[in-house]
Amino acid sequence: MKIGIIADLHLPKKEFPPRPEPGKKPTPLPDDPVTAGVKAFYEKAKEEKYDFVINLGDLVEGTGNGDDDYMTASMFSRSMISSTVNTYYVLGNHDAMFIPKDLLLHCSQTLGGAYSFIKEGVLFIALDANYSCDGKSYEPGASDWTDSYIPDAQKEFLKKQLDRTDFERAVILCHQRLDLFMDGLEHVNPHVVGNAEEIRNILESSGKTALVLQAHYHSGDDTVQNGIRYYTQQAFFKKYAYSVLTVTENGFAIEKETI
Repeated sequence: MKIGIIADLHLPKKEFPPRPEPGKKPTPLPDDPVTAGVKAFYEKAKEEKYDFVINLGDLVEGTGNGDDDYMTASMFSRSMISSTVNTYYVLGNHDAMFIPKDLLLHCSQTLGGAYSFIKEGVLFIALDANYSCDGKSYEPGASDWTDSYIPDAQKEFLKKQLDRTDFERAVILCHQRLDLFMDGLEHVNPHVVGNAEEIRNILESSGKTALVLQAHYHSGDDTVQNGIRYYTQQAFFKKYAYSVLTVTENGFAIEKETI
């Protein structure tokens, strides 16, 4: 199984061509560099026959105008659907901070953007850490990206998913970091989820989690902690970076690529 991984596209506002004269078709505007890069990525995914793509969040940069940001995200998503390569989205802080969650994919009142799916015996669990430590969901215009949290309902969802018996290995998807990542000796880096230690304890105690795919920290990273690999995808919008995850009976292999 071959999977494409992208994150942190930070797409700018979608611009539209001026209204044409009567009887004439509008002249389409050229794509911005990031959109052009992502389209090239999907062409690669189609050529290389990726089974699917995982987008780890921050699809939009955010303009402060929810209608504009939703239009940018929805038009981009529609254009990617035509690529014939299925994409699973994870909510990023920019997505949740600039677009109301009830307009976004996979969102429910109880679990937010959390969901799961199984492919070839591998259970993928997407988590939504776009909550403040008091349990309130991020909202446009009233959120702090340094205050992220996975609420109780999602913790129970995670435990129940890992208790299932219809899978062999689990891969966790989250925009924010779940590994232990410090600023110096005393402070946890703000890119890490506020209650990440609780989540790590759940993953470790299950004995079934082999890999965590995360983003948010634009430089990327790759660590192994207590037997679990935490792979932080480098931001796409800076160097057009993506990764290819290959799943075999023997484990997981990740290759870094650029467009």
